[in-house]
Amino acid sequence: MISIINTDQARRVLGRLGLLAALALLAACATPAPGPRPPAPPTAKASRDALQLFALARFRAQAGDVEAAQKYLRQAQAVDPSSGYLHLEMARLLVRLDHIPQALPEAQRAAELSPKLVDAWVLLGGIYSSRKEISRAIAAYEKAVALNPEQQEALLFLGTLYLEDRRYREAVAVLVKLVEQQPDLVPARYYLGKAYVNLKRYAAAEKQFQELLKNSPHFQAAQFELAKLYELQRHPARAEAMYLQIIRSNPESTQAHERLGRLYLRTGRYQEALNQFAILKGLSQNDLEVRIKIGLVFLQQKRYEQAAEEFRAVLAQDPKKHRARYYLGLSLQEMDKLPEALEVLSGVPPESELFVEARLQQAEVLLGLNRRQQARELLLEAVKLYPREADLYIALAALEDAQKSLDQAQEYLQKALKLEPGNAEAHFRLGAILDRQGRRPQALVEMKKAIRLDNRHARALNYLGYTLAEEGRDLDAAESYIRRALAVEPQAGFILDSLGWVYFQRGDYQQAYNYISRAAAGGENDPVVHEHLGDAAMKLGRYQEAVKAYQEALRRKHSKPEVIKRKLQQALEHLEGR
Repeated sequence: MISIINTDQARRVLGRLGLLAALALLAACATPAPGPRPPAPPTAKASRDALQLFALARFRAQAGDVEAAQKYLRQAQAVDPSSGYLHLEMARLLVRLDHIPQALPEAQRAAELSPKLVDAWVLLGGIYSSRKEISRAIAAYEKAVALNPEQQEALLFLGTLYLEDRRYREAVAVLVKLVEQQPDLVPARYYLGKAYVNLKRYAAAEKQFQELLKNSPHFQAAQFELAKLYELQRHPARAEAMYLQIIRSNPESTQAHERLGRLYLRTGRYQEALNQFAILKGLSQNDLEVRIKIGLVFLQQKRYEQAAEEFRAVLAQDPKKHRARYYLGLSLQEMDKLPEALEVLSGVPPESELFVEARLQQAEVLLGLNRRQQARELLLEAVKLYPREADLYIALAALEDAQKSLDQAQEYLQKALKLEPGNAEAHFRLGAILDRQGRRPQALVEMKKAIRLDNRHARALNYLGYTLAEEGRDLDAAESYIRRALAVEPQAGFILDSLGWVYFQRGDYQQAYNYISRAAAGGENDPVVHEHLGDAAMKLGRYQEAVKAYQEALRRKHSKPEVIKRKLQQALEHLEGR
């Protein structure tokens, strides 16, 4: 529950309290002094004696003597057992005593005897919520709202429960109604903004958070949500400005320093990330977690020795910090210390959340050591422990694909997709295998699925673009796909080659040569890139370069050596002036 109590001032209080504490606040709403609309005593249904006992109970409750109040209420109930209101008061008192199990039947009896008593349904919803009975809590709040569409507590709690239950559209409908009634109600705008974020209605979410911050400019929960929203929208500068604003008002906000450090890390501003994590190290009680973050910055900066030093320091203090062990393994792998990396990664136990990632990384290290069979056995053992991890099947498929066991690779990918139908990488790899099997139409279907699932999947985008270019059709669409891929991986040689081939098909051989030569110079291993370089050089009359390019394609074991030999012969003949 949320600590919104029944006073104008309290409605501006927001935060996650313990559910019992929140219910106690709700119970306190029964007293007439703080509440703006105290409920009427049970004169309509209770006898004069019951009314007197009720008055005594209320007096003792206001004085803080809830046990005496409970005694008088029990006596009042005995005099007038049909009063739903008396059961409601008893439920509230029991909540204040933290006797939630005993409060539940009292609240249920109140709602049963007086089904139009709105406060009974509100309290009943709170009790159900405290017991994690979300569907019952929602039903109780829905009943309260049906009885009184302007009952703000019920609207707020109902909206937040819809949000918690991932019923985002219903949350929006309820919270919009509440904001219309009470435009300055901070919690309503806050949770409405969060509901819009979950519906990916980012502009609407931003509007709610900004409106909230106009009236409550230092409300940090909303500032953090707005900063996260800017990150989702890929507006890092605006996110940075918001985090810095939080830090200016609260320099000791560990959350702000951590998020800002992560933002700098993601955007390649490594020194600034280090600065934030250094500040965090001085503020945080959890020094080891900060050291892991500092190590990650060094890892991103390719300062592998320093990264390894941080991770080792963490493990020296706490050998169970398996995140540090995993990243130490990565650092050692990058330093080409493969046997040591293998040993470190093997220390990540099955119960660690990074176990699967560690085994995948071990398999990669084993491949680097040319121990393919051990890599396969390692992955198969991991599958026995985690049979529902799609990434393990994808890795096994990659091993089989490299061995040209396409049917077995396809079988593994089908298993991965059965577990995770929305796995873009599995769709991409399945498409690549189908293409090599000569089933291009089916391959294109899989590639398009991959892009629908991940519109930044560079290899799938490149595949679609290059396929169109290779076939010489719809070159504008081909260029669009390839440029989208380049936006993700601007230095990838295979993508530069694809763009060059689009220009080649258009007859713009100079531009083709420019892009393909960049791909080849970047160390691209694919022999087709060197074939393309030879083709572009031939069109420009650069026969010596063409000869070298075709020779390189042969050296790299082109799949069609006879074709390359013919092209090489033609280049040599031109070079000799024939």
